[in-house]
Amino acid sequence: MTKIKSPLISLTLLLSSSMAMAAGHAAPAEARLHRPLEMKLLLSGNFGELRNNHFHSGLDFKTGGTTGHKVYCAADGYVSRVLVSPWGFGRAVYVTHPSLGLTTVYGHLQSFSDKIDAPVKQQQRAAETFRVDLEFKPGQIPVKRGEVIALSGNSGSSGGPHLHMDVRDTETEEPLDPMPYFKELIADRVAPEVRSISLYPRQGLVDGDSRPATRTPATASRPFKAWGLVVPGIKAYDRMTGTANIYGVKYLTLTVDGKQIYRRATDRFSFDNTRALNTIIHYPSRIKANSWTMTTAVPPSRPLGSMIEAIDGGVLTINESREYKCRFTLEDEHGNVTTRDFTIIGERQPVPKVTPIGEKVEWNKQRRLQKNGAEFLFQAGSLYEDSYITLKVLPTSAYKSDLYVIGNPEIPLAKSFEMSLPLNIEKIYDRRQYCIVRIDGKKRVAIGGRYSDGKITATANRFGNYAVVVDTKAPVITPVTPLKWSGKGVIKVKIADDLSGIDDYRGEIDGKWILLELDGKTGTLTGRIDRKEFPAGAPHEFTLTVTDACGNKAGYSHQL
Repeated sequence: MTKIKSPLISLTLLLSSSMAMAAGHAAPAEARLHRPLEMKLLLSGNFGELRNNHFHSGLDFKTGGTTGHKVYCAADGYVSRVLVSPWGFGRAVYVTHPSLGLTTVYGHLQSFSDKIDAPVKQQQRAAETFRVDLEFKPGQIPVKRGEVIALSGNSGSSGGPHLHMDVRDTETEEPLDPMPYFKELIADRVAPEVRSISLYPRQGLVDGDSRPATRTPATASRPFKAWGLVVPGIKAYDRMTGTANIYGVKYLTLTVDGKQIYRRATDRFSFDNTRALNTIIHYPSRIKANSWTMTTAVPPSRPLGSMIEAIDGGVLTINESREYKCRFTLEDEHGNVTTRDFTIIGERQPVPKVTPIGEKVEWNKQRRLQKNGAEFLFQAGSLYEDSYITLKVLPTSAYKSDLYVIGNPEIPLAKSFEMSLPLNIEKIYDRRQYCIVRIDGKKRVAIGGRYSDGKITATANRFGNYAVVVDTKAPVITPVTPLKWSGKGVIKVKIADDLSGIDDYRGEIDGKWILLELDGKTGTLTGRIDRKEFPAGAPHEFTLTVTDACGNKAGYSHQL
């Protein structure tokens, strides 16, 4: 693994899909943006899709599985930031449009236009690094509406060739749904699709059990029977004309007996609380089965603020022996609507009392848990709601510390907590080689760590099993057809590290730094031999040094 640091509705389920007035916010006419690509605009991803620990911040435009397509600037403005990284957006250009109050972002690019690329290369050479995060002032790189600013690619953490585009509020830096600016160019006559409805007991029973119950299309006509506090959930996706992709649902509403109980509108969000998407899904199902079911429960911390309107925190109280008529309504930006009706029958029954296990940690207060010399610090706001956190210590000789089992992985964290784990036996290692790992079955995931007074301290963003290990193994360097490097003028090397991850690398020819571009997905370094500086026919020596996050180094050399 390579890393860099009500009663009028029958019991039968009613499904309807129809065209309705567009529900989305309309962009002002003067703010219509230039199309980013010449080709027909089709999406592989939409705004607000539920991703791993984050909302998708823009639109993913398909490029036919190929790279190298011209990318056009949305409006007059200036390049305000450029990123180059093996991960995330890969190569990305940020353009600020002062007259609109917007900033557009173009990610996963293959290359930049010449006037953008020149200062980027200059900074890379000056800092002798591939990774750069550069900011530019308004007059440095002006750009015009419709100007070609880049070529589309597959860089960074992209799962395939496409163009990612954000539209952000320049003042707040919050991403906005770009669809209102492009929906006249994007066909969509397909309504969202419902896969299943679920009911989750909170302090109650569903179908006579304390476990959740689900209705698929095949069992949709069967009502739920419940008593106590329950939370409705729905697994659903949006669809679009001309593609087989599934997308995120923008507008979701729940009514009970005709009264709105919950509504979510994903028009914008803040990067500061993008992890809060874990509060709008049934997180245990996501962790255990990678199943993404949206629920109506809103935690007391209300991390998504005005994005969600809810009565009683989106939790239903079933306390009458009658039928509760419920309806989910799903709508996209183009006004396509799907409704799905379901019934809950209140069936009086005793609800077992559950005694919580562990230490209570309040979401809005700092709390420190300690055991056997280990400390776990939760800052105020680390949790979305009050939770009971368990802590077990298991002696073991497999690690350099005991094994610490902290919390329940099915509880989502709002932000990281800090842990300090004492070493069992402190040997004379390079102290940089100590690190804390999370143990998931046979898999170990390094989270880093710093040594101080016999303890290793690190932060973690999920609960689980943690222990200290020592990483003494250097990264692996694998040259790719080195005998062809001189003839082709291209150097290609794969680098990898099995635990702490690659922290840094440096390539040189005859002792001079050369630019090696890293593809984080494959761990491949690629560099071009400048024949003006290193003429063909003369002997030259290429050297590469790779360092992991624990300070272990590996070296390689080759005569060109």
